[in-house]
Amino acid sequence: MTRDRQLDPVDLKIMEVLQTNGRMETVHVGNRVGRSTSATLERIEQLVELGYIKRFAAILDRALVGRPTLMVTLVKLKAHGIEDMHDFAQAMALQPEVQVVLHLAGEFDFMLQVTVRDPAEYKLFLEHKLCVLPMVDKLHSSLVLEECKMEPALPL
Repeated sequence: MTRDRQLDPVDLKIMEVLQTNGRMETVHVGNRVGRSTSATLERIEQLVELGYIKRFAAILDRALVGRPTLMVTLVKLKAHGIEDMHDFAQAMALQPEVQVVLHLAGEFDFMLQVTVRDPAEYKLFLEHKLCVLPMVDKLHSSLVLEECKMEPALPL
């Protein structure tokens, strides 16, 4: 399998199954897609090697692990040079409370999804990790009241 070839229906079904349960045993994935365990394992390994499957992860319950507060933070930078954009994205990627960093087009340059214990911890994040960055110009923070849909699976 090369990256330039189209994924076939079996590849798509394997990825669909693994998106809903990444821990499913290969034999069960194979049964769901109509392939042998060894053929299914070979396909999964190829999909990982080629980068279609980036990694396997567990999705945790934020409240149960003590991080119930979710903030969405929009960030506008002072300048729009490549170096400032890269440095900001890199700085945020290093922060453990930042789960998502999206580079945007429009009024704001970045959107952050920040998970913290409470508003006091978010205030500390702002004061000691975000607002101290010299390239930051403007922020807009919103408290997430309810997660109406947080679906990591992609439609295939």
